[in-house]
Amino acid sequence: MKYKLSLVTLALAACSTNAFAFDFGVTSANVKQGTSTKWACKKCGSSQNLVGQAGVDAGVMDSDDDYAANNLKYTDGFAAGLNADVIYNKNGYRSELTADDLGSEQGRASIKSGQVGVWNVKASYDEKTLYDADNAESVWLADGNELVEQSQIMLQQLKQQRRKSAIEAKLNFGSVSFANMATYVRFSNEDKTGKRASSMSNGGIKAINIAAPVDTQTQNMTAGVSFSGQNWLTELSYKGSWFENNVESLAFNTLDYPISSQAPENNSQFVSLAGRYSLNKTHFSGRVVQGSMTQDADFVTLNGVTSGQTNADTQVDTLDANVKVTSMIMRGLRLKASVDYSDRDNKTDINEYEQYSYDELNGQFESNEALDTTRTAYKVSGSYSIAKGQRIDAGYDRIETERSDQDREETDDNIFWAQWRVTAIDKWDIRLKGLYSDRGGSEFLYEEMEQNNENVLMRKYYLADKLSNRAELYVTHAPLDNLSISFRGYYGLDDYTNTEIGLVESKDYGYDLGLSWQAFADLSLNLDGGYQWIDSEQASAQSGSVDMWQADTEDQFGFAGIGFNYTGLSEQGINISADYSYAISMSDSYSNGYNIMGDYESTTHNVTVQATYAMTEKTTVGIKYQYENYQDSDDTQLPSSYYPRTGPTGLTTLGVLDHDYKAHLILATLQYHF
Repeated sequence: MKYKLSLVTLALAACSTNAFAFDFGVTSANVKQGTSTKWACKKCGSSQNLVGQAGVDAGVMDSDDDYAANNLKYTDGFAAGLNADVIYNKNGYRSELTADDLGSEQGRASIKSGQVGVWNVKASYDEKTLYDADNAESVWLADGNELVEQSQIMLQQLKQQRRKSAIEAKLNFGSVSFANMATYVRFSNEDKTGKRASSMSNGGIKAINIAAPVDTQTQNMTAGVSFSGQNWLTELSYKGSWFENNVESLAFNTLDYPISSQAPENNSQFVSLAGRYSLNKTHFSGRVVQGSMTQDADFVTLNGVTSGQTNADTQVDTLDANVKVTSMIMRGLRLKASVDYSDRDNKTDINEYEQYSYDELNGQFESNEALDTTRTAYKVSGSYSIAKGQRIDAGYDRIETERSDQDREETDDNIFWAQWRVTAIDKWDIRLKGLYSDRGGSEFLYEEMEQNNENVLMRKYYLADKLSNRAELYVTHAPLDNLSISFRGYYGLDDYTNTEIGLVESKDYGYDLGLSWQAFADLSLNLDGGYQWIDSEQASAQSGSVDMWQADTEDQFGFAGIGFNYTGLSEQGINISADYSYAISMSDSYSNGYNIMGDYESTTHNVTVQATYAMTEKTTVGIKYQYENYQDSDDTQLPSSYYPRTGPTGLTTLGVLDHDYKAHLILATLQYHF
């Protein structure tokens, strides 16, 4: 975008571009003020050996629901965290120390050291705790792989804690024979523990919701070597991942329920070769990745398994490749073309397994199916400057997908898109985007559908014929030297044209607004807000092709925020800022006009007030207050004990896990600048 007035206008316009489509969470609105400590150029030289800042936050959190820690980062009681961004340079060597709320429920830290441009070693630690509910009710308490029945209902906390540590090293050999050579290696270990909501069934109409234990470990390793010249680069790399689960299965100690298998241990290995080459104004790049994913955990039970089998011997081999060409054909005209290929070859052993004797399933043995998928995407696009301050981008994508042993073996997606951008109008930046796509493919395999006990009129949404339309308008405008406004509106429609049973139509539309105003030399204000609607229609039949019913789902998400920053007391070393944000999320489902599923709604109010005082040139103290008021309600949740006919027959729940709390966090801050 172009501005001809002042740097203030540029800064305001940059702030106003932070408007995005609303997320499924109700706390997506983020109007937190930026801090000048994050603006520093870490690559710029300094006469000092030690630069940056380090600080500590300490205070108290008041909340009766640990769910508040997902946003405020602390649970009820004493709260303290370390923050740092420090760089040390001396004689060509460089060390970096970073910390972000280390000691909180979402803290991380890293340390990096090495010789600039030659080698470096980095170690990092990241800890995240996700709270779901602290009032889950159940008589079943996990002990290893067993769920032990208690004499009374026990309150259990549903939370998962992830601890991730990593170490990595990079080495640049410099010029070796014909090219520059560099190599790297990285290893990480992630432990996840806690409890999550899950369920187990007797294979019939009875089911029990449980607080399932979580105890997993994931290790990842990447390594590679690269060679580069003046206009080319090539890299050979390896990536491996190993997953272990210490809770392989779950079983009730007093109920005759089938043993429930948990996530099985697995691993994956990938080797890739990538490269790029530049020839004048034309650039070529490509990558080939060969891999294998395996799962060799033993069956948790041999019931229903044919004699001689102890595990499924699951294996999927993968092959991915892409090539891309970009060229500046003439002044103002750039063309791009690419081909992406992906193949999933399922080499899992084919065996027979017993089915449940329920509904239309007959209890006989049936073979598993090894599903293969091959996908090829062809893309061409161009960008042309039709005049100064006006540019048109347009492209065409075709995606061909082949699937084995499914209702439809082939699907073809054709996608056309274009964008027109205008910056020639003084103080305006306008972007208009559009997209049209259609999906077709081969005939549906009705015999396969009947064998799988499916209605031949049913269309799975990812296989069905579909027409899609998208439109988006994005505008930023600076009518005054100290004022910037932004608007984004969008609309999308997916029409499943030949579907009689299944997802028929889906709409996604909404808007985002933003405003930044430098009201006075020492006072800046910002406002933003938006709303999103997602509507879906689904049709089905209860028996054959008659007695049709229609289901509608309506989701809505909205947010609004306002904030200010006051620097009028900066000569006294005082800075004051405050932010408020509000978010709402709603979901309703209707069947033939009746809201039989009930409503879901959640709202949140967030307030942040912060004041800092520069005691000396290098020391800053401050106080920070955060408030969160959060409520959610889900009509589909039921108490652990409910009257007959007020809920599903045979279901035992964990109780009503709604949230309704007010949380207060007060922190005293101390920061030292080097």
